[in-house]
Amino acid sequence: ACGGTGGAKAEMVRACVSEGEDEKMCNCLADGLERDLDAATFTTVARAMAAGEERGGDMIENMPADQQAKVMGAMMSVGMTCAFGG
Repeated sequence: ACGGTGGAKAEMVRACVSEGEDEKMCNCLADGLERDLDAATFTTVARAMAAGEERGGDMIENMPADQQAKVMGAMMSVGMTCAFGG
């Protein structure tokens, strides 16, 4: 994709794996979130994950409410799909 999210996606996977998740699960989550979110939102979420729980949480909370809702919805949907072998 133009502008790409490759670096952000790699950051997201690294952060996920460093939290103790399986690499396959982390890749599934990153792929799904990249698909479901626009590039700017995906990049923000990836950076938030890489920043750690406290700083990352603040980054998400600073997003507009409609974006937060999209992020939470995508995380729940993608998380369920990946957890059940998606």
